[in-house]
Amino acid sequence: MADSIRASKQGLEIIDKARSKKRWGRQSVVWCKDANTTEATLKRFWRNLPIDRETFIKICNTVGVDWEKIADREADAIANLEITQRGVFIPNSRCRRVWGRDTLIELILNRLSDPQELSILSLSGSAGYGKTEAASVVAKEALQRNLFADVLWVTARQTELVDGCISQENQFDALNWHHFLNQIAHQLACPIERVNQHLREQKYLIVLDNAETSQVENILANLVKMLNPSRALLTSRLKTKPPYVGLIQIQGLEEEWSYKLLRDEAEYNNISALSEASNEQLYRVYKLSCGAPLALHFIVGRILDDRALDPVLSALEQASGEVEEFYKFSLEIAWQRISNIAKNVLGYMGRSDASVTLLELFDAGKVQECEWNKAKRELKRWYLIEDVQDAKGNQRYDLHPWIRSSLRGELVNTWQPSLQDFEQIAKSKFDIDI
Repeated sequence: MADSIRASKQGLEIIDKARSKKRWGRQSVVWCKDANTTEATLKRFWRNLPIDRETFIKICNTVGVDWEKIADREADAIANLEITQRGVFIPNSRCRRVWGRDTLIELILNRLSDPQELSILSLSGSAGYGKTEAASVVAKEALQRNLFADVLWVTARQTELVDGCISQENQFDALNWHHFLNQIAHQLACPIERVNQHLREQKYLIVLDNAETSQVENILANLVKMLNPSRALLTSRLKTKPPYVGLIQIQGLEEEWSYKLLRDEAEYNNISALSEASNEQLYRVYKLSCGAPLALHFIVGRILDDRALDPVLSALEQASGEVEEFYKFSLEIAWQRISNIAKNVLGYMGRSDASVTLLELFDAGKVQECEWNKAKRELKRWYLIEDVQDAKGNQRYDLHPWIRSSLRGELVNTWQPSLQDFEQIAKSKFDIDI
């Protein structure tokens, strides 16, 4: 923080000699009283961690030492660096732009900053409605407005649900309280036993993504005891039951924003069939997709491959109704049309719990270097993989949670290309670059 200072290594040696002359311990009660501070703050001081400037000066003055001789000469630079490093655990956006969520994001930010609001909020809704994207924007905006000291982000294992519950075979692997606490401690760079103290000393925002695939009720029962002044935000396909959780339902995009998303994708990918679409055609797309961003992107991928809009709409109307049935239909068409190499890549990524690097795909023998660019174009044109970066800025590739869940459920094993699709594949071999 800009108004914080940390002691240099040499400065701590000077302070250590000064407090020894007074015969005070490193966290002496007398020292705390005279400096009007706490034992926890003195511990931070001794660990070279930044503390409030005014408190830092009092700690030094109380033992008769000039604080400027104790402060790290690069304190201001370090403080500025820490500000730029906030939010490193927030995942990168999957889309170039998040459309139509300004009102929702503002609502969440207002509730998170309201001291009278429940300390845990849950953003719930169907798969593919953009919960993670919205939470990511909320987290970044919260830091931009300095509502929180930092954001801690934990993603539950993207596993399958059976009748709205974690499948029995995945119960053991589901994120539990111990694993969750370990991840929070790692992000805070502190021992597990000090997480509670950190969350009470500073106001953090903790995001639990894909909460429905974790042991969420047990996690929340423990976490809620630590959240003052810190806050938590969940994303979940299911509504959480505890009374100390505030619910926010995410809906499909409104008609206007669906059109803007489609027009933007048409311009970005140079899809004339979509950019020249009439309002009536766009309305059909909107109704078929239920305004779900994932469904809209699937439709864009299908139009990009077919290079026509009306035949795609006619085919997709077979899957009208439940949005997840629409997803299955769209993914099936994509699976039937991509090459075996692209399927190998997709299958490997589906079995992974997290994003993968290109080197990992090469080492696993799923794709050769000379084949990668073609396979990547196939997968990206169908919106099946996403470019992401890890905290260190390394390039990785990831899947939407619904796609990963479908691949793990072996749904794709039952799909075989039709004669029409074989013809489309043959055509694509001569015309894969767009």
